[in-house]
Amino acid sequence: MSVSHLLAAAPAALLGYAGHATPSAAHLLVQPAGVGAYVLTAGRLWALAAMMLGLAGVVVGGLALTRSRRTG
Repeated sequence: MSVSHLLAAAPAALLGYAGHATPSAAHLLVQPAGVGAYVLTAGRLWALAAMMLGLAGVVVGGLALTRSRRTG
């Protein structure tokens, strides 16, 4: 390739690089604001439900363990 071809292709290459960077930069601008510490989101709701189910399992397991010790 000659130097004139390289010089002609350089602006197009730079514009192509900037064109690929534009969607990611636009994506950063559309990010929602941070969620507060006391806001109940869907993920926190599922974690709370899993915690309650686990706690209920521990209580039922403890009751079953005490019942088996009384009878046997």
